[in-house]
Amino acid sequence: MLSVLAWIVLAGTEVPEHPRLLGSVRLSTFTGLPDVLGVSGTVHAIPFVDVEGGLSSFVFATSWYVRGGPRWLFEDWRDESNRGATLRLSALFGYKSIALPTERFGSFHFAGALELTYWLAAHVGLTFQLSGGGTIRAWPRFFPELRLAWGVAF
Repeated sequence: MLSVLAWIVLAGTEVPEHPRLLGSVRLSTFTGLPDVLGVSGTVHAIPFVDVEGGLSSFVFATSWYVRGGPRWLFEDWRDESNRGATLRLSALFGYKSIALPTERFGSFHFAGALELTYWLAAHVGLTFQLSGGGTIRAWPRFFPELRLAWGVAF
C-alpha cells in the first residue's frame, strides 16, 4: 500500500533539470462530442495542479466550464536541450454551464485528460489533449463529453 502511494506521489513530480509547464491554450474543431467548436486554456501555476477553463458550441447550444484537479507527469522524453515529448494525466472537477435552445443550467462537471506535448524549446511546445467525462444535471441526466484538442504549451 505504501509503495503504491509513493508511486502516485512520485509519478506527478516534474524532472528538475527541465523547465516546468506554465500553461497551454487549445482549440478543438469537429473533434468533440457533442461539441463542434471549442477553445480551452490551462494554467499550471501550482505544481501538480491544473486549473482549466473553456468555451464550446454545438448545434443550437453553447457551454462554458471551469475545472481543476491533480496532474501527474507519467513520461518525460525531453533531452538536454529541452526538446522532446512529455505525457501527462489530469483528473479535473468543476462547474459547467450549458445553454440549450429551451433552457439553461449549470451543474457538477468532471473530466479526465491525457495530454501529449512535444517541446520545441524550453517553453514552447505543441500539445494534444484527449479529454472525456461529463456533466451531471440531475441523475440520471448525464451529458457526456469527449474532445480532442490541439494547441500551444508554454
